[in-house]
Parts: sequence; C-alpha cells; structure tokens
Amino acid sequence: MLIVLGTIIVGLAIVVGINIFRTSATETNRDQVISDLIYLSTDAQAYHKKLLQFGGGNGSFQGWTIPAFYKRYAGGKIRVRVRANRNKVILTGIGTEIEKNGRTKVRVRAIVRPTKTKIIIKN
Repeated sequence: MLIVLGTIIVGLAIVVGINIFRTSATETNRDQVISDLIYLSTDAQAYHKKLLQFGGGNGSFQGWTIPAFYKRYAGGKIRVRVRANRNKVILTGIGTEIEKNGRTKVRVRAIVRPTKTKIIIKN
C-alpha cells in the first residue's frame, strides 16, 4: 500500500514539475520577444528622427528595416510592416514556445509611432 501511495505522489510531483517548467519556458520566451520588440521600436524611432543625410528617415519610417539577425533567431522570428502613410511601424514577434493550448506559439505585437510604442500580447 505504501509503495502504491509513494508511486502516486512521485507521479503527481513529476506532472506538476513539468507543467511549471513549461509555463516558465513560455513566459521567458514571451519576455524575450517583448524585450526585442522594445529594442527594435527604439531603433525605428531613432531612424525616424535622423536626418536623411545621416542615414535616417527624415520624419518617416519608410526605408527602415530590422537587422537580419532578428528575422530568425533563437527567440523566434520578427516580421515588420511599415505603414508610411499612417506614420507607424507594426512589429510582430513570434516566439518558439508553444502556448498552453498546445497549438499556437507565443505572439506579441508592437505598434511603433514616432513618440510612443504600444505592446500588445496576442497570446
């Protein structure tokens, strides 16, 4: 009887440990993607403010691109959409970890304007 009870307790401990690890990995990946999006948003804003002669956008995001490293890296991948007519950049970060639902990966969006950035956690 004690062996069966011990086996059940060890089994439950393993399941709880796996769930905690999976949740921690997902949160860490989300935090990494958010951090990278914030870095890229400040880079885009700096480009927007620089004069054309100094390699900037002279008041526009048109022509700004992300470094090749971020297109596919250890944390996932980041896609960029520049909306010059609306004067904003939309960054979408897709992580590597699968969410709790088991189907979708970590997804975060940043809407970058000349003076502010809005971070939206999609899942």
